[in-house]
Amino acid sequence: MSTQSGPTIKPISIHIPPTLQSFTIPLGPFLERNTQYDRLVCSAFIFSPATCHHHHHAHANEASTPSRLLLLRRAFTDTAFPDLWEVPGGSVDEDDPTILHGLAREVFEETGLRLTRFVRLVGDAIKWRTTEKNRAVKWLKFSFEIEVSEVGALKTGVDEQDVEGYLHSLPVDLDPHEHQDYAWVTEKEVRAFYAEGVGKKIVSKEQAGKMLEAFELRRP
Repeated sequence: MSTQSGPTIKPISIHIPPTLQSFTIPLGPFLERNTQYDRLVCSAFIFSPATCHHHHHAHANEASTPSRLLLLRRAFTDTAFPDLWEVPGGSVDEDDPTILHGLAREVFEETGLRLTRFVRLVGDAIKWRTTEKNRAVKWLKFSFEIEVSEVGALKTGVDEQDVEGYLHSLPVDLDPHEHQDYAWVTEKEVRAFYAEGVGKKIVSKEQAGKMLEAFELRRP
């Protein structure tokens, strides 16, 4: 989470499907109901839509520009995973109105992108433990596919040949204390890392697996 004071999030309508209504509670009540955990983290999977070529013969639609996932590269000064790649996200705070508000805040702080829609939960929660001052701290992490207003323009007329250029021109505003770069990657690139350990160096094989799961959930 960024500790810098930044611009106020511009009010925007956010769609929350019925399947995610259970996350519309603050952190405090959630931890009171789930006393086996001490901290809650959420991550965001932000995709560009795939585009298709249109042909006059059979099998008219053929994917030409694959969907891409936004990754952020952690700062080289980071103490935990310097220079490695991850999806946006972070800890839910006590003063976030709800768990989902916490993720919207983190996405805005880390990228400057404004969340407009929660699509789905991506797989099961991830659980782990750390030690702080000789005390075990139990963490829980939820992953969500979301949509942001800035990428929404791709659904309203950006030519398929211009998708890559459009993504490159998006105003992804990084906090240099947390991240140094960003990239829009394909499933093929993530799969190469997961299978062979090449390509983008993602913070963990577990997170790479979650990325592949998110791509899989998007299939028709």
